[in-house]
Amino acid sequence: MSEKSDHSWLAKAYNIPLEHIRGYNSGICYSKIWVTNKESADKVSEKEKGNQVNGGWFDGMRLGGQSEYTDQETGETYWEVMC
Repeated sequence: MSEKSDHSWLAKAYNIPLEHIRGYNSGICYSKIWVTNKESADKVSEKEKGNQVNGGWFDGMRLGGQSEYTDQETGETYWEVMC
């Protein structure tokens, strides 16, 4: 995952607080964002509604899908969203 200092453009693009962004990975066919707030995860999902993966193993899969995780070291809950 990338550093939080890089994520101001993501906060603006998805209209979510910068402090909710835990990480981001930019891929060729799709990307993933990790956020620490369910409301922010829902905003990302809503913005990606109707978009799909462009190529690769998941070609055609809808974007915006969420997975919930708990960090085993900190106990923090966070959400991963395909975007």
